[in-house]
Amino acid sequence: MVTGTIAALQKTAADLLVKKTVDLVIGYGQSPLGDIVPLFIRKAEEAERLQWNRHCTYNLVRYLTDREVIGPAGVGPEDGKADAQSKNAAAGKVAVVVKGCDLKSLVVLQSESQVRRDRLTVIGLPCPGVTDKGGRLLAKCESCPPELYNPREGLCDLVVGAPVDETGGRPVRDGSFQEIEEIDALEATERRELWDRYFSRCLRCYACRNVCPLCYCKECVFDQHDPRWVSPAAGVATNRAFHLIRAYHLAGRCVDCGECERACPAGIPLRRINRKVAKVVEESFHFQAGLDPEAKSPLVLFSSEDPEEFIE
Repeated sequence: MVTGTIAALQKTAADLLVKKTVDLVIGYGQSPLGDIVPLFIRKAEEAERLQWNRHCTYNLVRYLTDREVIGPAGVGPEDGKADAQSKNAAAGKVAVVVKGCDLKSLVVLQSESQVRRDRLTVIGLPCPGVTDKGGRLLAKCESCPPELYNPREGLCDLVVGAPVDETGGRPVRDGSFQEIEEIDALEATERRELWDRYFSRCLRCYACRNVCPLCYCKECVFDQHDPRWVSPAAGVATNRAFHLIRAYHLAGRCVDCGECERACPAGIPLRRINRKVAKVVEESFHFQAGLDPEAKSPLVLFSSEDPEEFIE
């Protein structure tokens, strides 16, 4: 990224804090070890710590529903139970930095009434793709459609930086599901064996769930003890149940931000599961998540025109 974009981002954040337009800016900063990490700033003089480069992998939308970060009176749904002291300690109005792919998850949160848009300032940044520490382009960026290189201005309050009009080394994809179709072509027993090999690696660390911007339930079904729906012990059967239940929970909602796969320490290709479900939703209901804040997932709506092929 060019230095001018970073300077413009820092100035934008400082202005928002000086004018009290927002009380908190969520962006990217550099750790003492040199890694790019989420950064939370509340003072204008801290804006110079903001960074923007091809290592800005995190989907910062994740924090907009995290009350430990922004407090009960932040940008999430109203909570009448929050006491006055808690509300005074909350972040209040928040600005968040987003890439084009991150913006889609924010749109889903809007459609599900999980953020109060009037308390949120969205700063969009054009993105030529992000990489891992070794400089390799992330898998989600290899399949990123060009229309996501630049955040949609109508969904952002501010867009900082020059538009990205080149692929930046990325192969231009057409949004197809080639990798899913290759797995679908296998025999059922082969698919089962393939995925069980992947699931056998799972540590049940819940990194995939905890990093997901759309996993915001106050109490996750996998944390419940009475009743206990799925054992917390790692094993092929319980791991399979965990990942498939999570995929169903994200059906019609997942925007393929890729955070689950990036965070997985076992290297399980979790995007393939979610993309398979997205493929079914797209083909059955002609719906893609994250494009329209007014659109609801077809799995939470009823229409007399819904396909009924499954009814005998």
